[in-house]
Amino acid sequence: MAAMAEPIWGRVTLKSLLDMNNAEWRTLYSYFRDRELADWNGAQPIRLPEWLFRKVMQDEERSGERHGFGIMNETGHLIGSIELYDLRPSNPARPTTATLGVMIGERPLWGGGYGREAVQAALQWAFETRTPPLRRVRLTTFSHNRRAQRAFAASGFSEVGRSERAGRTDVHMEITQEEWLNARTDA
Repeated sequence: MAAMAEPIWGRVTLKSLLDMNNAEWRTLYSYFRDRELADWNGAQPIRLPEWLFRKVMQDEERSGERHGFGIMNETGHLIGSIELYDLRPSNPARPTTATLGVMIGERPLWGGGYGREAVQAALQWAFETRTPPLRRVRLTTFSHNRRAQRAFAASGFSEVGRSERAGRTDVHMEITQEEWLNARTDA
């Protein structure tokens, strides 16, 4: 598969999972095994061996089930991941909607704007570069994660609802291609 142009926004460059090297995969694997990072994503740390984790992620990428990227900082080091998954409608139809997931794995960088820049790069790719472009991107975050909600709102997402789950409230947010393009024109 030919390498795609790497989306860039501010200090971050998004690197396709299929273009990552062995050291970057080891770092990404460590993020997905981290208990605190998993808790912020409402998940369990993965237990797969590294080789199987990598194979599953690459197979899903190649099949078009998801579009995943490593988040590279201004010095070219992997600091997190971002993905568009749960594509709807699913293959073989052309997806128009995806769910966004983002994780900054380097704790010293939390709150430093890297996640927001990665979201902007992913939205630009999804709405302007991807063929065909997506029409809507959605996400869910915990109601107590106000920092994430502020960052998503700064990227153009709007809250569209809340739902109760065992012991927590989820906040659902989304942005449409039209909203993204209008905000870019206004800027």
